[in-house]
Amino acid sequence: MIAALVLSIRTPTATSQASDPSPDPGSALTITAPPVPPSPPPKEQSKRAAWLSDEIDRAIAAHPRLAGAAIGVAVRDLAGKKSLYAHDADKRFNVASNAKLITTAAVLHYLGPDFRFYTSIFVDDIDEAGVVAGNLYVRGRADPSLGTEDLRALAADIALYGVTAIRGQIVIDDSYFDKHTLPPHFSEQPDEDAAFRAPIGAASLNFNSVSFVITPSRTGTGPARVLVDPPADYVHLQAAVETVTQGRTRLRVESEAKRQRLEVKLVGQIRADQYPYRIRHRVPHPALYLGSALRAQLAAHDIAVRGRKIGRDVVPDDALLIASRRSPPLAVLIRGMGKYSNNFVAEMLLKTIGAEVKSGGEPASFDDGLAAVREYLTEKLGFAPEGFRYDNGSGLFDATRLSPNQLVTVLATAYADFRYGPDLMASLAIAGADGTLRSRMEDGPAQRMVRAKTGTLETVSALSGYAAADDQAPLAFSILVNDIPAGAMGDARSLEDDIAQLLVTFLSRSPSE
Repeated sequence: MIAALVLSIRTPTATSQASDPSPDPGSALTITAPPVPPSPPPKEQSKRAAWLSDEIDRAIAAHPRLAGAAIGVAVRDLAGKKSLYAHDADKRFNVASNAKLITTAAVLHYLGPDFRFYTSIFVDDIDEAGVVAGNLYVRGRADPSLGTEDLRALAADIALYGVTAIRGQIVIDDSYFDKHTLPPHFSEQPDEDAAFRAPIGAASLNFNSVSFVITPSRTGTGPARVLVDPPADYVHLQAAVETVTQGRTRLRVESEAKRQRLEVKLVGQIRADQYPYRIRHRVPHPALYLGSALRAQLAAHDIAVRGRKIGRDVVPDDALLIASRRSPPLAVLIRGMGKYSNNFVAEMLLKTIGAEVKSGGEPASFDDGLAAVREYLTEKLGFAPEGFRYDNGSGLFDATRLSPNQLVTVLATAYADFRYGPDLMASLAIAGADGTLRSRMEDGPAQRMVRAKTGTLETVSALSGYAAADDQAPLAFSILVNDIPAGAMGDARSLEDDIAQLLVTFLSRSPSE
């Protein structure tokens, strides 16, 4: 199968980093629609709930282009543990990336915020000259954060151990997971090779995406410089990109997965005044990618690997451990997933839950992870088994159906559990400050007072999280909009922002109080 990706860039953009997570497409766009100006909340506490209800109703009515959309809203007072507002709050919606709230809560519940992932290097017998007569093994244990810098550090540790050559091959042990790398529902878009749809493997690198860095010619004309980052002979690149002074930057990527390599053609043009441009592309074979990238790093330390193929097998019991890297704690990893809506991390965590809770020491499947999370929802949160749908960890495609009240229950339960609630809250984007909310609610009362998870699909927008003010307990809220008419996505986000601003205004004390 040949997949193609076409990019057209109007203006110069800063180079992104290879480790940048995959965001919800468009979820960080600036909202240009003006907010609905609310009436001031009454001073009497007994009247404020009615004011909030009236204002949210007014905010919904103020977006007539959403008249044909399905809208669900739930707001809960976490101090009084009571509902403050409900609009189709028990109806099930496609929640898009708000499904990551479920994945985050479940993985924190089962594994704890201090859980870490390990990647370990083993060798067969090594002689006094540092020559490994057999293989070098990489045992992956599902670290979703393993990046090029970690690989460089591992290669340096291997050299410091005294390894000078490997007569065998690099062998990847990814038996922590089974061989199914494509998460549920990802096959619904089979020709999409963008990084947000990367496969999952227990031994993975850079979110299982490779970067192509295109730099204009320094002379202003002629062939552009194109590099593969990280270097990996698994990727066979043919590049034909010209530097131009007229027209837009236009690039086309075509790729075809072979048994032992990924063949890529990159053609097009880049403006002479364009900053170095980075394209991230999914890799179909995580183990081969990791193994070939490690071989390149070993070569940088003058460690030759005679075997050219990358093997896959379990590490022998008598193999010698020579190097290891551990991930940051889970509490840190989920911040990248939550704030930037990283689909790869979500699916890796889902399968890790399966490995740690359900697989019984066998290679974990997606079904193992799904069973554990569904058990969390039914036994811990009290959801009826037939009352929700949770079919993957990221929320991509039509995989998750939940109600606003169910999402609010997840948020309320986490808030009440000090063992992991603060970490879930810290994983959410902050309005007007970071993540997918960095350009939203910048100049209103909700700036830095709302922490929430965005969600975006073609006709779906979602925002669920916490709103706070002063020294009061926050409100938990969920706003889900489905069946958004063409051209009305901005209206949906504007509505979400209007409601979030109202929640903060509702909580804020007036100067006389």
